[in-house]
Amino acid sequence: MFLDMKRMFLIMVTCAMMTVVCAQVTMRDVWQSMPDHLVPYLHQNLRVEQLELQDMKAEAEVKNLLNGTSIMDTLTADYTFVRLSEYSTLALKLLTRPDSTQIICFVKTVMAPEAESEVNFYDVNWQPLDIPSGLPLHKSADALLSQMTARPVGMEEERFEELRKMIDPVMCQVELSPTAPTLVMRLSIPALTQQERDDISPIIKPITFKWDGKTFKEY
Repeated sequence: MFLDMKRMFLIMVTCAMMTVVCAQVTMRDVWQSMPDHLVPYLHQNLRVEQLELQDMKAEAEVKNLLNGTSIMDTLTADYTFVRLSEYSTLALKLLTRPDSTQIICFVKTVMAPEAESEVNFYDVNWQPLDIPSGLPLHKSADALLSQMTARPVGMEEERFEELRKMIDPVMCQVELSPTAPTLVMRLSIPALTQQERDDISPIIKPITFKWDGKTFKEY
């Protein structure tokens, strides 16, 4: 009797584990099922074509509906990076919650001409999720400058403040990691002379954030 109960318990546990595994989706599923309205000029047929090209180990480049090219640079089980056009990119990452459910982190970046990213979250059925990202994307310009710049050793405070004022407008770029549940956020340097860009670069402080199951936290 005891052995029968134990066997039954093991079967139930195994079935539960199989259900969780079966419920997991891959980035391939996510890319194919993405609603067309999120990237209107790269509809499902074109996205499927990119997947087929990936399968053939060929360059996953397709002609989009804007008569430009869209290239899938990277595709893994939980990540993809796509060059939508000459001026925009899209990175998607599957993140796991404490209950083992998955969500999609959607990072679209537009270069106009400097990079600026927007971050959104969806469930695996592409329903929008209103969850805190943990990222300081909606802070004021002054708050962002304070958090994402740092005065290098040896630089005078006056010079540091002078360089910070040159960062206008204040825009942020977000880069998802292809291998870990992390991302890097950094300020974009405005369109200035090359010398001015070189001068500003040392004060830019990239920040890494790690997904903790509920939100991204700085570390």
